[in-house]
Amino acid sequence: MHWGLFILLNFLLLLFFGVGESRLFVERFPVGSAVCKVLPGMSKEQLALCYRNPDVIMAAVEGIHMAVDECKFQLKDNRWNCSTMETKNKNPHSSIILQRGYPVSAFFKAIASAGVASSVARACSSGQLSDCSCARQRHRGGSSGRRRSGRGGWKWSGCSDNLRYGLDFSRRFLDARERNALDIQSSINLHNNKAGRLAVENNKQVKCKCHGVSGSCEIKTCWVTAPEFRVVGDELKTKFQNAILVDQSNLGNGATQLIEETNAGRNRRAKRPGVGPAGRGRKKQRRSGSERNLDNSLLYYEKSPTFCEKDPSIDSPGTEGRQCNLTSKGHDSCASLCCGRGYTSVKKLKKERCNCKFQWCCTVSCETCLKTEWITVCQ
Repeated sequence: MHWGLFILLNFLLLLFFGVGESRLFVERFPVGSAVCKVLPGMSKEQLALCYRNPDVIMAAVEGIHMAVDECKFQLKDNRWNCSTMETKNKNPHSSIILQRGYPVSAFFKAIASAGVASSVARACSSGQLSDCSCARQRHRGGSSGRRRSGRGGWKWSGCSDNLRYGLDFSRRFLDARERNALDIQSSINLHNNKAGRLAVENNKQVKCKCHGVSGSCEIKTCWVTAPEFRVVGDELKTKFQNAILVDQSNLGNGATQLIEETNAGRNRRAKRPGVGPAGRGRKKQRRSGSERNLDNSLLYYEKSPTFCEKDPSIDSPGTEGRQCNLTSKGHDSCASLCCGRGYTSVKKLKKERCNCKFQWCCTVSCETCLKTEWITVCQ
């Protein structure tokens, strides 16, 4: 087992059980089993997967935490800003918001799925996992994984991120939570999980390095990497703003109806066979371009609450005390963020480096100055 995983395991054992009990726990269970026992909130299927792949699970958990950070960045100006996903048991999937069918629920499902795929793929190529390694690249001209074109040509080389393994593990790990495939929530969650993985797959990057005398780049070696996660977050944010509301009344009529309203308030209507119980097992049909695009869309089945007031039953932290932008007309404006309750101006002291001087050689010394600024916060 890798030393990093072993150290993290010991930290988790100390955190959850204390010194004495953690020793008894390690003695009673194998190390791999202990990793799975101290990670809360996993389903029976996920636990079974964890016992088989404890090191991969740790990479997956790292990907979920990466998704929480990206969610907080992308939704920082929204009334629901992803702050409640930092749960006490370190597993955001136990959050109440993910038991609902809101647009923000769809967004986090997708970005968590993308985070797991990216993290596991990178862990494979960095040699942290025992079940996978660098991806073997192939090109259309054959199966050797290499291509040359003489002077100025290129070839596959280096260590590519194993996106195939990462995407597959994300599907197995997160889709395992959806026990009832005939349930509207499970069907939509499975769809949004897939949309997150597609955002990773569709944005993968090819990176190259030049070789030759004096940087002549006579030949380049190229490899595939998982996309920068900010790129994935930006794409899923756009899909969140255009998420489509599913009309549950049509679930028993052979096709799920996607009604006109989108999360962004624009009109859109389409039918997609296969979302929901009635679409399963039906003969495949040729779909229009608008229907095919739904594979990349985020779907939700409950209209979003205002999230203006604190309400634990819907995982809403409320917006009281949130800083708002007095001059903005967007989501972070005081009119939108404060929900009509008004705002208060507050004096804030901010520490800054000032009066910096360069000293020969070669340091820079600065003083610490206090700067007063006024901010507006929601009442």
